[in-house]
Amino acid sequence: MAHVQRLVGTKRQLTGLIGRQGVGKSSALKALQMGKPLSLGGSTIFFKWRREGELFKALFEGAHEATNDFIYPYYEALIGQIQSLHTIRFGVAGFADAKLFSEIIERTKQRYEQYQTDRRPSGSDISWLENKLGRAMSRKLRQEVWLQTVRSRDFILIDTPDYSKTDKRRMDRDLEDIYWFWNKLMATGSGCTVVVAIQKEMFRGHYFLDKMKKFELKPLPPEKMVEAYVLEFNTLNPFSKDALLAIARMSRGIFRRFLRYILYTLDFWERPEHTAFIDEETARNAIPLGQLAEDMELEFLESFPKHSELRLLAVRLIFHLQENGPQKQSDLAREFEVEPSAMSRLLTKLESTGHVRRTRDGLDKVVSLQSAEAL
Repeated sequence: MAHVQRLVGTKRQLTGLIGRQGVGKSSALKALQMGKPLSLGGSTIFFKWRREGELFKALFEGAHEATNDFIYPYYEALIGQIQSLHTIRFGVAGFADAKLFSEIIERTKQRYEQYQTDRRPSGSDISWLENKLGRAMSRKLRQEVWLQTVRSRDFILIDTPDYSKTDKRRMDRDLEDIYWFWNKLMATGSGCTVVVAIQKEMFRGHYFLDKMKKFELKPLPPEKMVEAYVLEFNTLNPFSKDALLAIARMSRGIFRRFLRYILYTLDFWERPEHTAFIDEETARNAIPLGQLAEDMELEFLESFPKHSELRLLAVRLIFHLQENGPQKQSDLAREFEVEPSAMSRLLTKLESTGHVRRTRDGLDKVVSLQSAEAL
């Protein structure tokens, strides 16, 4: 709510909405577009970031969030451009006479009316007109109309894709393209505020990020995730509350992960020998450690880029602390059969990334989870 209030009434501001993969960045942007929890105080446009080729393909196929805002102005721009060329030099666009040109305009408008009914824009008229206009001029016109479409809004909400551990280069290219897109908007004199959702695990090492005013979307506490389940289904069934809390903790506050783990648990539970409801033990056994490690891998990739065994050990350590509470460092070394010096180095890494904290207890140290991140 506080983040939304700081956006209300802003102009020419570049904002980064930072959050872990699956934490709900897309949902947050959609809520802002719909004026929830409160209105931004101006017109908005929301869309997923796509590169130029993918962008216009999605716009013409009706798969883009802003198709309705773009497609008819582009029709009109194509017709206006061809009409202008036709007026300057008769026949330059390939028309036999003015009557044929009028028929083409009428046909395009009729196809748009059909699009308004079935919500699927026709690519045939666009292709025909673009062929008459030429590739270079059509591409320039596409870019101009797209920029006009977005610059007329007060708030532009851009949702970037989810990136895997091998997508760092792709993310850098996307950020570079968004940077130049933002520069073009500012060059037109637009007063819009641009909000870009960015994956926290990849949030490092790009100059564009330093130009943003940043807000972080925190993971949900386990209790809030359980509340959301009850709100949706009006019951805890077939789970016990402890079972849902265990799933929520394993999800690390990532709601998309929470829903996926619920499905895993339901599939695991549907066996004759299981009880009439899902208890905490069943929930814990339903999610393999390997799956937990895979889902948390991006969190530990920067700390342990070349050591998958250390990433797995870090996951095991996190969930051990989650289940058992604060532990002495020496006890953790014995529990995981790791040399004390190796455990110390591992914990130093996890402490630097905000996953754990250590406090002195005599000659030993007590290790506990950072409540804000580790839940």
